[in-house]
Amino acid sequence: MDTTKGKINAARAALDYIEDGMVIGLGSGTTVHEFIKLLAERVKDGLRVICVPTSYNSRMLAIQNGLLVTDTDAVDVIDVAIDGADKANEIALLKGGGGALTREKIIDYNAKKFVVIVDESKICKGVLEGIVNMEVLPFAAPLVMKELKDYSPRLRVGTGKLGPVVSDNGNFILECTMKLEDPKSIEKYLKSIPGIIENGIFTKFSTIIVGTEDGYYRLV
Repeated sequence: MDTTKGKINAARAALDYIEDGMVIGLGSGTTVHEFIKLLAERVKDGLRVICVPTSYNSRMLAIQNGLLVTDTDAVDVIDVAIDGADKANEIALLKGGGGALTREKIIDYNAKKFVVIVDESKICKGVLEGIVNMEVLPFAAPLVMKELKDYSPRLRVGTGKLGPVVSDNGNFILECTMKLEDPKSIEKYLKSIPGIIENGIFTKFSTIIVGTEDGYYRLV
């Protein structure tokens, strides 16, 4: 499958949720990047929107494409959030591959609508399993890793710097391997561990648009 076509088709379908005057939450990742470029074309044609990015990466791309960006303290409401996923099924998403999971969850969960856009390669049939990303306070990382020792915890390290990856918020990213038979319970459990700021299990969304080579469909 040509995943690039799938990403573009999913992103184009998400434009149907955008109306003039909206405040849009911009997620992170390659599929959202396609959405940002398509949204910018609509803005050039006269669409008026304000965007709240979830990462420096999305913020820079939005500005480069001529979109008006702001922060959460400057808006009263987020009408719709458009974001991708690392893996998805009908009941949950795994996110955080780009390290922006905390800001993504804040924006996505507070939006009136949260529209997920993915290509077909991201869809998981059956039980969702794989890497669960967590943003962790550096001070708490050793204790959190002890708590999660049964899930092979490891700090993410970068290729462009020595040592652990540091998030946009100045924290570490912890990775665990999990099988999510009850995603909501695991999401809640991870939130209860002191030192974990947020986790990459997302169980609250409005719809999932899956892009294919020839078009798209809605998983939910």
